[in-house]
Amino acid sequence: MKVDFFIVGAPKAGTTSLYHYLNEHPEISMSSQKEPDYFSDADLQNEGMYYGKNRIDTIKKYHNLFDNNSESKLKGEASVSYLFYKNVPQKIKEYNTDSKIIIMLRDPIDRAFSHYLMDYRLGLVSDSFEDIIDQKSVHKDAKLFYQQYIELSEYANQVKRYLDVFDSREILFIEYEDLKMDVLNVVKKTYLFLGVNEEYVPDVKKRHNTYTMPRNSIIRFIYSFVILRNILSFFFPKNLVNSIRAALFNNDKKPVLLNDARNRLKRLFTNDVNSLAKMLNKDFSRWTKLD
Repeated sequence: MKVDFFIVGAPKAGTTSLYHYLNEHPEISMSSQKEPDYFSDADLQNEGMYYGKNRIDTIKKYHNLFDNNSESKLKGEASVSYLFYKNVPQKIKEYNTDSKIIIMLRDPIDRAFSHYLMDYRLGLVSDSFEDIIDQKSVHKDAKLFYQQYIELSEYANQVKRYLDVFDSREILFIEYEDLKMDVLNVVKKTYLFLGVNEEYVPDVKKRHNTYTMPRNSIIRFIYSFVILRNILSFFFPKNLVNSIRAALFNNDKKPVLLNDARNRLKRLFTNDVNSLAKMLNKDFSRWTKLD
């Protein structure tokens, strides 16, 4: 067997939602582990980025994530690390020369701040977002945090690597803002791109990966221990795990990034956004227009 298509990122740009909407389609079978990270495993290990999750580091483990008894037409996966690491496009191409690639992009500042809020919620970071982006953090992982929030939002070179390896007709670009405004239309376009029945209607009313926060600082501290989260996921049924999480976390209103920090980041990202716009022949000026 071969995996047919790959949602390669960017992080916090709607990949989880698209993964679920594609998995609903009767002609598509997505990997049982949402982010296998098989083709970026070595890079993630070198940077200590696994947070103790189940590693998929052999082709056997990778293929075991897919239901080989399924009558589905296509197999796909979504690993957001694939966009950032340099050698992944070539690895995917060597694995399956007919691969199709889906790249999801989001306002780089909103993406960076959303990524920070996720890590803060999980207790992985305690510094302020402003200290990290200004490189004032003294945390031992400060450089890694800066990479995750800022460098991952510098899309131009990441996108170019895929355009250098794959025919542009085999790459679908999706903007997070479009997915949010008209999810059904975007999903149907994705079905069409993959060559499955675009008339199928998934349950787009169900929201995935919504913003939540721990009910108190004690829960946030306990939840920061990755091994406890892994034990919870391994030993208990998914529905029970979701119920436990719902009891520990509140659906909350997202914090807002201050205009001063936003404008500093707009200046920082301007050259990269301009390069991306030229590369894709698309207007992204709204991402860097100063308030």
